[in-house]
Amino acid sequence: MFSFLKLRKSKRNKISKAKAKDNPVKNRRPPWLRLPVYFKIWLIVITLLLAVMILIQLLILVLSLKPDWLKLAQPASAAAMPAQYLSTNQVDVDLYMRQYFADKKPRKSMMVAVSAYSSTKDQTDKTPYLTAYNTEVRDGIVAANFLPIGTIVRFPQRFGDKLFVVEDRMDERFGLQVDIWVSKYDDAQKFGIQYLEMEIY
Repeated sequence: MFSFLKLRKSKRNKISKAKAKDNPVKNRRPPWLRLPVYFKIWLIVITLLLAVMILIQLLILVLSLKPDWLKLAQPASAAAMPAQYLSTNQVDVDLYMRQYFADKKPRKSMMVAVSAYSSTKDQTDKTPYLTAYNTEVRDGIVAANFLPIGTIVRFPQRFGDKLFVVEDRMDERFGLQVDIWVSKYDDAQKFGIQYLEMEIY
């Protein structure tokens, strides 16, 4: 009985060896599985170290280039502060605009009706001290419906080289008319409506 079992076992071994010889690729283990365990561990550690070194080199390269987003980065508290608290140097916007547009020629010139308005409820909406561009009213801003916000204009016949910025809008019923903001209601009434040449930059 035992000899018969040994004979069957030996036959199975011979059959499996024959199949392995017929198809060696299928039964062969990959090289990775044939490596010793300690060698696999060292290979993983070296790969991780190389990856960390590459990341450090990339970080050093980015910091050395100093891109714009790093230069402009600032704390959230500083970004939330108004501009006048971030810098003590007061900028004369009117002087800067005059210097910038000194050697520039207007792209268009036209005759328009010019009036004046002040920050009163009967001449503005519910926010008399804010423009349509959501900026505070100040000397040098005008309201116009036919010009884009931010357009620079000038009235040489009345104001010489003084430049104005379109930051406000008028009522829909006004077409080719420009409204200049003034601080006093009486000055707006005295100005009336004048037909002036307007230079558009």
